[in-house]
Amino acid sequence: MFRSLIDTIMTKSTFRAFRHRDFAIVEAAGWLAGAGVWFYRIGLAVLAWQLTKSGWWLGVIAIAEAGPGILISPIAGALADQHNRLVMARIVQGAMMAVTGLLAAITFAGLVDIWMLTLFAVLHGTCTGFWTPVRMSIAPNLVPREDLSAAIASHSILFNLGRTLGPALVVPPVMAAWGAGGVFAVNAAANLIFCVALFGVTLINPDRKAAAGRSMGSHLVEGVQYAVAHPVIKYLFLNMIFASLLLRAYMELLPGLSETVFGYDPGEGVPLLVAAAGVGAVIASLLIGNLRKPTAILNAYMASVFGSLFFMALFVSTTNFWFALICTVFLSTAQVGVNIAGQVTVQGSVRGDLRGRVMSLWGLLNRSGPAVGALLIGGLAEFWGFPLPLLVGVAVSAVVAIFVFTRRDAMRLAVIEQEKESST
Repeated sequence: MFRSLIDTIMTKSTFRAFRHRDFAIVEAAGWLAGAGVWFYRIGLAVLAWQLTKSGWWLGVIAIAEAGPGILISPIAGALADQHNRLVMARIVQGAMMAVTGLLAAITFAGLVDIWMLTLFAVLHGTCTGFWTPVRMSIAPNLVPREDLSAAIASHSILFNLGRTLGPALVVPPVMAAWGAGGVFAVNAAANLIFCVALFGVTLINPDRKAAAGRSMGSHLVEGVQYAVAHPVIKYLFLNMIFASLLLRAYMELLPGLSETVFGYDPGEGVPLLVAAAGVGAVIASLLIGNLRKPTAILNAYMASVFGSLFFMALFVSTTNFWFALICTVFLSTAQVGVNIAGQVTVQGSVRGDLRGRVMSLWGLLNRSGPAVGALLIGGLAEFWGFPLPLLVGVAVSAVVAIFVFTRRDAMRLAVIEQEKESST
């Protein structure tokens, strides 16, 4: 009976991707690095708030962290299409370890100020700009096509378990004992472990490489033109632009929201809110990961889009911390559902030799959009507070979501045609 249960889990559930050795190694070690990312982000935001008490500076730090990806991610995606993605992954994880380790040392020494913190945010953001397209394009190289949705969902489960358990159980005592420096040091150690683990991995399903002998500019233009012309991908990107810019910026602004809107100390409130978001993300990952049919995944995407609008409006409209915590669970479930279902659809539709470039654009919007939105909304919050700008963002995003929804039938037909071509 027990053996039958294990066989079912490993062949039919979201976790079926763990049958593949290399994927299992990457995800096991990546779980620690994923938790470390949330340690770092919380430490960065809380320290910036403690130094300035300014919503605008929270936005500045967010854009400093995510901004380099705007320039670097497309280039990194083109490089990932031309070169060995696994070698790139090892180099980038080593660089991230060095940056966070040095930041931890400077913070412990009491030398950090808001300008120094901004500089390190830029350095770490530069590493992230290389890492995001590599991570997103390497996933299909570790599993066969039929397990792609499970691989993406499983990654999201582990990543968000890291942001659920880590912030709730690890960050508060580490922050209390050693401050932000301790949080940064834990992140550096996690990057080291991940970097070492990557040397035991090989790619079992590599994509064909992009044509050599062409300029970087032509490679980048080709990726953009492909995404804009694709009958499905272009609408997913359109919705992602506004959703990431206006709906997901709240995560970067949690210290200010916790103190000024919910009346809760950021050092305690932010880890709880991040952990609640992690719970919602795990729920979304389990739900989407069990879907295999492309049309079902697309339907889940549409439902998640409107769910994120509804729960964002609730979250912004309350001043009660505990109700906001509950809203965060449902809001994150919907937002991560959008991200996973959208990413699976894009990954299943894109040509292999263009995967790095297209996914670099997806990752750019996914990471940089909230940071740009945080800078915009954080600046407006200086005059009108946080709730009003966030509610306006919900309204604008709803208009775009309705437009994309009207194109659902054409998108569904294109997805079905792509599935037929892939199976022949």
